[in-house]
Amino acid sequence: MNPIGGSFGPQQAHQFGFIQKQKQDVLETLATGLRINRGADDPAGLVSSEQLRAMLAELEAESASLERARGSARVADRSLGEIGDLLIEAEGLAVANANTAGLSEAEREANQMELNSILSAVDRVASSTSFKDTPLLRGGTTLDVSAGSVSLPSAAVTDLGSTEINGELYTLADVGSGGRFSIESGDTGSALEIIRAARQEAIFAQAEVGAFEMHAIEPREAGLSVAIESLAAAESSIRDTDYAKATAALARLDVLENASLRISSAGGKFDPNQLIRLLR
Repeated sequence: MNPIGGSFGPQQAHQFGFIQKQKQDVLETLATGLRINRGADDPAGLVSSEQLRAMLAELEAESASLERARGSARVADRSLGEIGDLLIEAEGLAVANANTAGLSEAEREANQMELNSILSAVDRVASSTSFKDTPLLRGGTTLDVSAGSVSLPSAAVTDLGSTEINGELYTLADVGSGGRFSIESGDTGSALEIIRAARQEAIFAQAEVGAFEMHAIEPREAGLSVAIESLAAAESSIRDTDYAKATAALARLDVLENASLRISSAGGKFDPNQLIRLLR
């Protein structure tokens, strides 16, 4: 029996059940937004879709890795730039102390104190520069992506500006108070050589990081973006619901369902087989 009070013959009952099954499938695709909800919906399409999804997952993981590398590179770039600015100030202080004419001893000591403060600031920048708890300027850190890599130097004053003088190696730490080439000791020429070497090292490291971002990260990101967009579109075309088509199918099935019910309620007034054939 149907809701209107008529009755179906075996053929009409089968036809009505078939319409109900189709309608249920269309409603499911509209509810989930997916044309393929189980393997039986489209076995070949499911295989193709899953392969595309696996490829997308790999590309998206690489894209996330590139984004982390970009973040690390930019943090290191800014910190190295800050260190370079500090060392320009340090170089100015060394030059000032090298010109002793008219410079009092107190002024020379004040310049040394200011230089000591700059060296402390360089050390703080080097020790605090990190990206997501990964230290960047303490030595031994390499930013590595599929298209290239860059090794970041240690920017600690005990490592920066390594310069050989009279057969021995000295670093930026040796221009501080108590160091072999403090700028109040009189040998400001060697102090300037070390400071300039340290500044050049920071500048070149910053340039290398910039080149890494420009030539290794950015081109690969652009290529990945195009590939991800293309794969996502291909996967969507296979698996996702075509809402216009599904909505039209649902409207058609509603008509067929209502027609089947009306045929049943009309009893012998209509030839149900002929009407169903016309509706199909």
